[in-house]
Amino acid sequence: MAIAMYYKKVHGHQVLEATLLDAVTNVGDGEWVDCSGFHGLTVDIEGITTATVSIRCSNSPTRPLNTEHEREVQSVTSDSTVVIVFPVRWLKARVTAYTSGTIYAHLYGNSPQ
Repeated sequence: MAIAMYYKKVHGHQVLEATLLDAVTNVGDGEWVDCSGFHGLTVDIEGITTATVSIRCSNSPTRPLNTEHEREVQSVTSDSTVVIVFPVRWLKARVTAYTSGTIYAHLYGNSPQ
């Protein structure tokens, strides 16, 4: 499960873009992404045919192990956009059940200034 992260400035705001799941075709854990200072987080999930994806969060001061699951934000069984309206330090996507599909999950967030 690859992870790609990009930080860029858009209209004076720092923007975070990260790939949480990249063409996943089995059950497994994604990698934790540090979302400190970013608000208005959204996770776009696509490619689910028959599978369950769980968006997980943690406010631990240190990065959790990828095998740790912490708290669930939301679990989805179809292509969805998950909106996170509360501050989180760490975020990851996790495929908890899989039968078919090629699953992608992309994280977007912006900083207030």
